[in-house]
Amino acid sequence: MKNFSIKIIRYAITLILVVLAVIAIFRAWAFYTESPWTRDAKFTADVVSIAPDVTGLITDVPVIDNQLVTKGQVLFKIDQPRYQQALDEASADVAYYQALAAEKKREAGRRVKLGVQAMSQEEIDQANNVLQTAQHQLAKAQAARDLAVLDLERTVVVAPADGWVTNLTVHPGNYINRGSTAVALVKKNSFYILAYLEETKLPGLKKGDRAEITPLGSNRIMHGTVDSVAAAVTNSSSSAATNGLATIDSNLEWVRLAQRVPVKIVLDDKDQQHPYPAGTTATVVITGSHDRKRDEGSPFLRLLHRLREFG
Repeated sequence: MKNFSIKIIRYAITLILVVLAVIAIFRAWAFYTESPWTRDAKFTADVVSIAPDVTGLITDVPVIDNQLVTKGQVLFKIDQPRYQQALDEASADVAYYQALAAEKKREAGRRVKLGVQAMSQEEIDQANNVLQTAQHQLAKAQAARDLAVLDLERTVVVAPADGWVTNLTVHPGNYINRGSTAVALVKKNSFYILAYLEETKLPGLKKGDRAEITPLGSNRIMHGTVDSVAAAVTNSSSSAATNGLATIDSNLEWVRLAQRVPVKIVLDDKDQQHPYPAGTTATVVITGSHDRKRDEGSPFLRLLHRLREFG
């Protein structure tokens, strides 16, 4: 009788464990298939393409590739002696036309004062016309000087914000044209995540939802907040113009798959200080919202982070 009772207990324990395992597997499967998560996410940042506003030889590049720079720091300089010479010439033209305009003003004033008793009205009008011409030439020379000042200022290209210099392609001695991109600046504290979620997982997703981000190949878990969902997208198979919309690559064109939509997630401040390079990939799990509570850091989330390794 005793052995029979032990068998019953063993069977009961085994049955309970099997039931718990089935429940756990079902919950993990439900979370995997229904919850808002994706392995198709990437780190992104605001990038400024820096191009000079003047043309000439590059004379100095005091930064190196991938260097962290501060706003206003000099990135490179372009042929300052040539533009300084242009400014000197423009300033000389201004001085000449200032003197000429002053002389013509005195001459016109004398003729007006003498009046028609001493000379004809035509001569008086002619003097005024010459004065106006000199004044117009002076205004043109001043505009040319101001442009020369601006060109000289822009021979020094500076960082528009704090960030990292990357893809530096210029060196002293290179000749660069106006508008040619010379370097990209990845702005500091501008990193965010673009998580491409399936359209079937968007209902209920709201601004302010919390998210866990796990970079590919890392056990580090970063955190962020849903900022926005793209209002419109297109895909690469569409023959229509994109009209500036986000383009999502389609796969398995012969199967009707749920469209993926970019969701912008802003990193928390502590993770913003040590981000991963823009363009690298990550797994994103939306862990909670105002009207939907999730067990952040639960075994199911940890299981989901592990599943990404198996593609």
